Amino acid sequence: MSEQHNPSTQAESELVELLRSIDVRAPQELHRRIEAMVGERAPARRRRPPAIRWGLSGAAALAALVLVLVLSLAGGGGSVLTLRSAVALTLSPATMVAPAENPRDGMQVTASADGIPFPYWGESFGWRSTGERTDRVDGRAVTTVFYGGADGQSIGYAIVSGTPAPRVGGGIVEQRDGISYRVQMQDGAQVVTWLRDGRLCVLAGHGVSAGTLLALASWRGDGTLGA
Repeated sequence: MSEQHNPSTQAESELVELLRSIDVRAPQELHRRIEAMVGERAPARRRRPPAIRWGLSGAAALAALVLVLVLSLAGGGGSVLTLRSAVALTLSPATMVAPAENPRDGMQVTASADGIPFPYWGESFGWRSTGERTDRVDGRAVTTVFYGGADGQSIGYAIVSGTPAPRVGGGIVEQRDGISYRVQMQDGAQVVTWLRDGRLCVLAGHGVSAGTLLALASWRGDGTLGA
């Protein structure tokens, strides 16, 4: 006799399909652990009479456990580092005071990320540092320094720690001194991205031209910045 349709089995199947449909960036450990849990349930269901099989409450419990694993394995809230999330940090408020001009090198401020210094643009461009913040997204530290222009404009310069750098697509690629700068719009902000020592750099601001951002991003000063 064919087995009667079981709603709990259907719930489990749908849960597994939902897991498999999660974006490829989801942690592989998450996929393995949840599928293992469902697999462990399957032999037990086959051994039990239909009347005492795992019910819908069990499926709901597994769904809750999936949520806990998503939050814990995907980095405390499941944040994934994308261009949008990186740009959002450059447009967020500062949480620390502005880094000062480095007294040992007038082309840098005292802030750095992964040993890569942020530029001092005050004398050359009139953009002075106004604040700083540090965040952790998808297991990577993201350090952002904010700069203010003479016209009241504000831009954020983020350096994402770790290699290999997250990949960025879209936009238009501009070449400056052998370095590729990708220019595009993201959530109404002009954005320029490029690599420095293998780390992803993101420079963004509202109401600031792509030409201005490119000039700032490609400024090398003594030959060490912007590369």
